Amino acid sequence: MSTILQPLKLVRNTLHAISTAATPASTSLVQAETPTFSAIRTKVRCYFPRPNEVRRVRRHGWQTRMSTPNGRKTIMRRLLKGRFVLSH
Repeated sequence: MSTILQPLKLVRNTLHAISTAATPASTSLVQAETPTFSAIRTKVRCYFPRPNEVRRVRRHGWQTRMSTPNGRKTIMRRLLKGRFVLSH
């Protein structure tokens, strides 16, 4: 079972590394491209929270998926399939 969840640990570590990485001060006008990895659908309309959007995020969101074993399996399937967005 732990070999199945290895990619999830990789995703969690990658997200943590990206969020905690300190960007060095540079005098260059051109910024180096950093790998961006979006595991969560982050686009929220300006009129959020609409009732249907709240329901969608609560039902299909990252926290809900990661809180249950079947939700983690869903994220794993999407990760292995190569989906860019893993959850809402």
